[in-house]
Amino acid sequence: MESLPMPTITEVYNNIPCREGLTPDWGFSCLVEEAGLLFDTGERGDILLANMQALGIDPAAIRHLVLSHDHHDHIGGLKAVLARNPAIEVIVHDAFSAKTLSLVREYTDPRIVGEWAEIADGIAVTGPLGTAIPEQSLAITVSGGYLVVTGCAHPHISRIIEKVSEVGPVWGVIGGLHTVTGEDVEALAGVAHLSASHCTDRIGELAERYPASFRPGGVGQVHRI
Repeated sequence: MESLPMPTITEVYNNIPCREGLTPDWGFSCLVEEAGLLFDTGERGDILLANMQALGIDPAAIRHLVLSHDHHDHIGGLKAVLARNPAIEVIVHDAFSAKTLSLVREYTDPRIVGEWAEIADGIAVTGPLGTAIPEQSLAITVSGGYLVVTGCAHPHISRIIEKVSEVGPVWGVIGGLHTVTGEDVEALAGVAHLSASHCTDRIGELAERYPASFRPGGVGQVHRI
């Protein structure tokens, strides 16, 4: 798979404030601009659409929507996006509920994955990892390896890094890391770009441990890789 040239990732939904004129709210969503790919949809559709409008993002121009896991703070804006763009390709994994899949099917047929899969030029999904809360992450090919984008990292970021590393080196990590263990902290040691936000419980510790690679995350933050 070829790398995506200089990907730009804009956080359009996050409970951590970063930029004036946007509404912070519990949840996560980001746009991989060059691929026209939205990852997760946050908690509330009205907030998601308002933040998109403030950022100059047209929902009708988005080509792909990847959902990480079936929690409302990541799929809450799904109906709002589908109503604005019913032709969008929706990529979910095989642990999503019948209720969520039924909502998607009111507009389009979802693409359901069960393992690592390429979904766009330079971009793959890990497929569902973990058992208690199955979750998939994005793996974007960049010049230094893979940039991993997570929703909550419920399977633990160390496990996600391990999975992606089977395919290639992990260059960076962006998104929510939820409950961070000692193993998770150590797994982030080789990451060149680290931006933990949303539900991460030890953000301050990660920033202090990895000052050279840590970048703040929040609604409106733009990562130019």
